[in-house]
Order: sequence, then C-alpha cells, then structure tokens
Amino acid sequence: MSFWVREIAGWALVLLSLLIFYICYDLLVSPAHAVIETGSLTIIGIILFRGGIHLLKVAVAARICTEAQQRVPAARTTAVRRP
Repeated sequence: MSFWVREIAGWALVLLSLLIFYICYDLLVSPAHAVIETGSLTIIGIILFRGGIHLLKVAVAARICTEAQQRVPAARTTAVRRP
C-alpha cells in the first residue's frame, strides 16, 4: 500500500472523527441534552481520531524511508574511496 493511500485514509479518519465530535457537541447543547448517546459517540470519535493520527504517522515514516533508500545509492557512488 502506497504511503499516499495511508495519508489520505488518515486524513479521512481525522475528518470523520471531527465530524463525530461536532455531532457530540450538537447533541449536548440541544434542548434534549442527550448525554448517554454523546458518551458512546465520543468514544467512537476518540478511536477514529487516534487511528487517523497513527495512519498519518506511518505514512510520513514510509515516505521518509523511501526517500532515504533512494539517496543511499547516490551517496555511495559519489563517495571518495581511500587506498
């Protein structure tokens, strides 16, 4: 799986979790004050947010490793060999 797919999935999860947090806020300030429903939605939002942040971290690490692997052969060919 490409790191771009991971990054897009990570951002999608983060945005979905922010939407869920907004729904929680809206439920709390509504006249019904749905506290029980908000509790379960908050847990779902936290899990989605943590999963999205994790995917973003993995995508950045994969991109850095890919760039490092591309630079290593170039650095080896330009290195000066000593007798």
